[in-house]
Formats: sequence, C-alpha cells, structure tokens
Amino acid sequence: MKVLITGGNGRAGTYVVKEFLNHGYEVVNADLSSPNFIEPTDTKTENLSSKKIDFTDFGQTLSAVNGCDAIVHLAAIPNPMTLPPHEVFRINMTSAYNVLESAFLYDIKKIVIASSINAIGAAFPYELWGIEPIMPNYLPVDENHPTRSSDVYATTKWLGEEMAEAFARRYDTQIASLRFMGLWDENRLLNHKKDLNKDEITPRKICGFFSYTDRRDAAKSCRLSIENDWKGHEAFFISSSDTTSNIRSSELINMAYPGVKLNQKFKENESLISISKAKNFMNWEPEHSWRDIK
Repeated sequence: MKVLITGGNGRAGTYVVKEFLNHGYEVVNADLSSPNFIEPTDTKTENLSSKKIDFTDFGQTLSAVNGCDAIVHLAAIPNPMTLPPHEVFRINMTSAYNVLESAFLYDIKKIVIASSINAIGAAFPYELWGIEPIMPNYLPVDENHPTRSSDVYATTKWLGEEMAEAFARRYDTQIASLRFMGLWDENRLLNHKKDLNKDEITPRKICGFFSYTDRRDAAKSCRLSIENDWKGHEAFFISSSDTTSNIRSSELINMAYPGVKLNQKFKENESLISISKAKNFMNWEPEHSWRDIK
C-alpha cells in the first residue's frame, strides 16, 4: 500500500514516516520544505520518495495524491502564535479541503487527519488573551464533549473535523481525525521527568488537562487508523494514559477542576482525557510515558 504523508518533515511527520516504513508501507513524504537532494550514487531509503508540495495549491495537491492508496494529512500551521490569524485559517482550511477533495476525486478510502485537543478549545485562549481556563463539562473529557473553540487554530481544527464529516457523507470513505496533545519527543519526556516544577498547577496546564502525547504513540495511531476498518468519519483523542503530574488524579481534579462532574473514579495518575474510543475502534494504546524514560 502506498501512503501519502503530508508534512512528513514536521514534528510528528518524521515519526509517522518512520512508522509506516518500518511496517512495510510505500511512503510518499510530501512537504512544503524541500527534501534533501540525493545524488544518483547515494543510498536511498527503500520505499520512500519525497515531493515538495504546497497543499494550499489544489493542482499540486491533486498531483501528490495521484497513485496513492491512503493519506495521512499532517501539514498545517501548528498554533495561532506564529502567523496572522487569517493566514492560519487560510492555510489550514484550504490545505485540508484540497486533500479531502483530491481524495474524493481519486476515490481514496482511507484518510487520517491530524486534529488536536484544541478542537474542543484548550490552551491558546489563555496564552493569547489571558482568558482564565474554562472548566470542562465533565471528566474525563471524551469525543462527545462540545467545543469551546475561540482562537483561530482551534477553530480550524474543529471546522476541519466538520469538513471531514461532510466528505464522509459525500462518498464511501473512512476518515480518522486524531486529536493529539503536546507531541513530545524523547528529549521532552526526559526534561519533564527532571522538571522540579512539574507538579505546579498553572492555567496553561489546566487548559491542557495535564496531558501529552508521545510522538511514537501518535505515529502508531496514524498507522492503526489505516489498518482498521469502520464507516465514515470518527474523531479520536490520542493522548498518554497518565497525566504530566505526580499528584494523584483524584486530588489533581479537586485542586484544578473543583465541582466538575466526574463520570468515573480515577486511578493513581490516570489521564483526564478518555482514550477508550481509540482502544475500541483500532486497538490503540499508548506505550510510552515520561515516568519510564531513563
């Protein structure tokens, strides 16, 4: 199977490319940044090809999709802090539409879209405007929780999922919107373990539900989204099974989310985000934790 990975040179993309290659897939890494030039005599990575593609251009997107059997769409502006809001909206929404429309035209049945915990609204309103954390309706947060998105990045992730719903109604396809949080690499895990302030309760941590995602686990969820079957569009929280804090989850909730409805009893440092849907649909579970890194 040939898989197109958009944004394959990015933070998540490099891990996703490796994950698919390690499991025998043919991979097309398409990114706006140029791939490294390879001389004819250089050793090439087996089953990997690279293309420089601007996914806000429909013609380039259509060309990249042609001949592929599945798509993992990661290319996007990853936060609202680096570009003017209208540019974040233009790039994220146009690229998502172009990928989905191209998939429709080539009748591609398996699509993965990188969404975010911000699809329900998370940390950025505090970082941008100093807005105090909005309490969740209940804990653990799951895919049925309504959105509170207000910043442009969160809005593009929420609307991207709505767009995926529309395309799934248009034709017989399977689309996974993967709601990542944090995307930590091994160095970030180690630095967090050494962080003497990890148990501080701050507005930013409250907004983000004390959650994170190991990039290797995120990459595995992309692959399993392709390998498992369901009908239509589904959103999944992809997060660690534990929190970023040493404080027991029940105590953490009392301190950070007083009065919020609890839909379960929490064990030890259990995540405040439910990942049961990803487990049920595609047998995905996180394998990595900052607690285990050495």
